Formats: sequence, structure tokens, C-alpha cells
Amino acid sequence: MKTEEPLPVDRPRRADALRNRERVLEAAQAAFAEAGPDVAVAEIARRAGVGAGTLFRHFPTKDDLLVAVLERTFDGMQDVVDRALAMDDPWEGIVLAMTATAEQQACDRTFLEAVGPALFSTESFRERNVRMLERLGQLLRRAQDAGQVRPDLTPEDLPFLVAAVGGATEKCPMQVDGCAPDLWRRYLCVVLDGLRPEGAHPLPGVPPTVEQLMAAKARKHAR
Repeated sequence: MKTEEPLPVDRPRRADALRNRERVLEAAQAAFAEAGPDVAVAEIARRAGVGAGTLFRHFPTKDDLLVAVLERTFDGMQDVVDRALAMDDPWEGIVLAMTATAEQQACDRTFLEAVGPALFSTESFRERNVRMLERLGQLLRRAQDAGQVRPDLTPEDLPFLVAAVGGATEKCPMQVDGCAPDLWRRYLCVVLDGLRPEGAHPLPGVPPTVEQLMAAKARKHAR
């Protein structure tokens, strides 16, 4: 009879390392959301209940940690867009995606604020932005084909529209339980009404390209 092979002696150690990494990520995501990207690494380690050495073994630089947190956030946003694409009503999918993005801006300062130009030179992060735009394009075209969204909008327009809603969060200094007041919902409704084809007037100018959108983000975060 074949005997079971013993587990490698380093299995518990690897499991502990994975748990520590997850604790650091969860603590960093909460700290960056509340205080923005300038929060001290020591504070993140304290919240995670680990030493600074443990944190730096997983994330050698603060930018590495920021990228990991933002990738985690993008994963969550990708799930929202996938749910939106699966909805029977294309318009409800648009509302879900834009509301979730605006709410993320309102509750997460790192998602809203500048996080350093290095992040926008990170290839994996740029690729995530492009993939997200592609999925938003599917969502937008689906609603346009159904006659629910004006036909002169492009996927590259959407980040600017949601960023305009995020401006309400930036200009409202009062914080409630880590989130700005729901003033952004008022302006999101105005933006959503503007997406509708009824009463729409031709838009002046041309929409930005993906390359221009990425360059605009890089310039903003380099300030």
C-alpha cells in the first residue's frame, strides 16, 4: 500500500507568509483609502500587526505596495463591470458601473488623488487601464445599440465624466466615517441624464484617444 508523503516542512511557513501579505494589503487598502497615498508605511505595518521587515519583504518599496493595492481595487471594479455586462438592461449596467466608480472615488482617497507618476509607467497598471476601457467600451456600445445612450460618446469619455463627479468629493472637506458626503450622487445624476439620447445636442471637438488619456493621467500625477 502506498504511503502518504509528508508535507514539506516549509508549508506552514509559506502559509504564514501569504497570510501576512494579505494582512498588509488589507491594512494598506484601508489606510490609503482614509488618508491618501502619503500615509506612513510604519502606520500600515502597525495596522497589519507585522514588523516593517515583514512588510518590505513582500513590498520592497512604497510604490510596490501602492500598485498592489490599486490592482486589488481594479480587480473589484472589473467584477462590477462584468456584473454590469451580465445585466439584461444595458442602461442599468451603465448606471451600476458609473455609480460604483463614483462611489469608489468618494470613499477611497488613493483612487481619487495623485499617487505618483511611477504607477503610470508600470506596464501591468497601464494594461489594466486599457483592459478596463475595453470592457467599458463593450458596456457603452451595448447601451448605444439599444438606443439608451447617445451615439457620440466613446469609452475614453467615461473616465473624464466620472472624474468630474469625483470633483465634488475633492471640494467637500467634511468626512463622515471615512467617506465624503453623498453630494457626488447629485452630480452623477446630472451626468447620467447627459448620457441619454433624448434632447442631446452634438458634442463639440473630438474625444481623447487611449494614449492621450494615459498621458493626461501621468501629467496629473506628476504634479
